[in-house]
Amino acid sequence: METKERNQLAVIAKFLVGNCQERALAESLISLRESSQVDVLSPLFRFADKWSRAACPTLVPELWADFTKLISLHPELGFVVIEGGQISDIANFYAEINRVYMADENWKIGSLDGFDDLLYGGFGKLQNAKKHTIIWRDVDYSRTALGVDTTLAYYQEKLAANSPFNQAYFQQKLIDLQSGKGQTYFDIVAEIIQSHPKIDWIY
Repeated sequence: METKERNQLAVIAKFLVGNCQERALAESLISLRESSQVDVLSPLFRFADKWSRAACPTLVPELWADFTKLISLHPELGFVVIEGGQISDIANFYAEINRVYMADENWKIGSLDGFDDLLYGGFGKLQNAKKHTIIWRDVDYSRTALGVDTTLAYYQEKLAANSPFNQAYFQQKLIDLQSGKGQTYFDIVAEIIQSHPKIDWIY
């Protein structure tokens, strides 16, 4: 996909998650329609043409539905939607990540290291991807769900009797979090995403 078209789709995604104005949405839809009109049967053109002409292009639920359908039917566009409202704890986070990225694999990821490895692009939907955009819907819900309470429970589990994990490391993590200096599980996930130059994150 042309960089210009990716950029216009990114603006539309930012509007959908509440991070840009209606005017920017309208301009992006018009630009996307113009850049894709060489093939009027293409999904990109049909999407942009419909919504650039809509009497009320800010009907967010309907626009979300069409946008999500577009990117799910055409993975070559390089966009995915993480449904943050489905993430209520760490297990649900990995369930959502596996739903989005690992549907065609016969194994699943379930750790921060595994999530980091996924974003390098060696397997799953990201295999061989040169550029990729994560659209995280309802990010505030996820941030709360993977917040202090969840992270404290996570560290306490690592410190349980007979745990094989580095006790000193997780004890310090627990102390830092309790003192207000440590990262939550969501903070760690965010840091991992932002450490990958080829990953754009819209939230």
